[in-house]
Amino acid sequence: MASITVHPEIAPLQERVRELRTQLREALDDWHQLSTVVRPRIHATYASHFGTLERELQEVALAAAEMFRRVELLSIKHERGEKLTAEIVDLINQVVDKEYARFTMRVQEAFRMNERQREDAARKRESEGSDTELVSMYRTLVKQLHPDVADAASDASADDGIWHQVQQAYATRNAAQLRSLVMLLGADAALDRESDEWGIDRWQDEVASLEKRLALEQRKLRRLSSEEPFTMAAELEDEIWRQRHRDDLVRQIAQKHNELRESRRRYDDLTGGLVPPGHNPMKSKQDVSFEEDFMTNTYFGQR
Repeated sequence: MASITVHPEIAPLQERVRELRTQLREALDDWHQLSTVVRPRIHATYASHFGTLERELQEVALAAAEMFRRVELLSIKHERGEKLTAEIVDLINQVVDKEYARFTMRVQEAFRMNERQREDAARKRESEGSDTELVSMYRTLVKQLHPDVADAASDASADDGIWHQVQQAYATRNAAQLRSLVMLLGADAALDRESDEWGIDRWQDEVASLEKRLALEQRKLRRLSSEEPFTMAAELEDEIWRQRHRDDLVRQIAQKHNELRESRRRYDDLTGGLVPPGHNPMKSKQDVSFEEDFMTNTYFGQR
């Protein structure tokens, strides 16, 4: 069978698509490696050195913030000339309890959920209604990567790394990551199945689209690697830096304890001991359990 001759103006565009696809794949692999391997490793190293201090700082920082909020609301009523009865004090405490329960829940989901918790949250979001585009992209990728459909000789489809990236992107609702993966595998399809059908304009559009997506992924990669904890990787190997950081954490803990004591003193002055700080008889055991879990698991720069 005679081979198909590719138009000379299209051939360089096809080669450029191949180059961009390779670079996009590398950028996605780097992002996945940083997110799923390097970051957990740095977190574990950090926790081994500073986990106890960070948990203590988290606990006292949250307690100080809550007490400050109670004093703030009580002071507003006091300055208005209202009498601070036991009922008003209790109501304010319940309001603050609810405010901080919501806050800690958002922080935990954003920064310190473990794998099981992330999966549970993803399932809950799916049950509440999934984004149409997200589901569509996920299904497209799964079908293309399925062994009954994918070409076993294709690196993009045979590599388990792509499959894991798809699963993680869908579990974390990362639509941008899914779009990049669709574009990456779409480039394969274009080269493998549609090259004889595309004109020069279509190939030019494909190059422009891939260049735009690659620039976006490279910016994301640079931004990610310039943030904590990646910027601390080298410092964690330096004992002098570790000692300075320990001292800094101890100073922050002491400062938060001072703030908490001052807020408690003001609270007692305002209430005369009418209601214990934070007392809320309506708070459920589930709320208490959640807050204890938050204190145990939330640290590393998220205070």
